[in-house]
This record gives sequence, structure tokens and C-alpha cells, in this order.
Amino acid sequence: MRKPEEERFRAFAAGQAAALRRCAYLFCGDWHLAEDLTQTTLIKIYRAWAKVHKQDSIHNYARKVLLNTWLDEKRRPWRRSELRVAAP
Repeated sequence: MRKPEEERFRAFAAGQAAALRRCAYLFCGDWHLAEDLTQTTLIKIYRAWAKVHKQDSIHNYARKVLLNTWLDEKRRPWRRSELRVAAP
């Protein structure tokens, strides 16, 4: 990635990271998982930045990537929760 494009991405990431994290928290209800989802989302956007940064709706694209990232994480087998009862 070229230097000006990287600077634009850094500005985007710095400006949107907190909003994406809050949105991720609304999806999952866990601040630690929300941070992981936000980081994964920003990595995915970084990879596609050459195509994406020219769009007017980059914020909407970021939220859609975040939602898809959360759905992918939720489908992972080790994230399935167990039903816990008091008595066996």
C-alpha cells in the first residue's frame, strides 16, 4: 500500500475504531470479544482498502464487515455455549 493510502486508512481506523467497538459490543455483549471483532474488521478493511476507500459509504461497508465478522465468529464450534443447570 502506498504511503498516502496508508495514512488515509490510519485516519479512518483511528476515527472509527471506537464506534465499531461499541457496535460490536451491541452484537456480542462482551467488551473483550468486541475488541477482537473490531481488530479483525479493521484487518479485513485494510486488505481491501485499495478498492474500498473510493466509496462514499465506507462507514456502512465497515459495519457490514463487522456484522459478517461477528456472524463468522458466532458460528465457530468452540464458541457454542452450553446449557448449564443446577442439578445433573
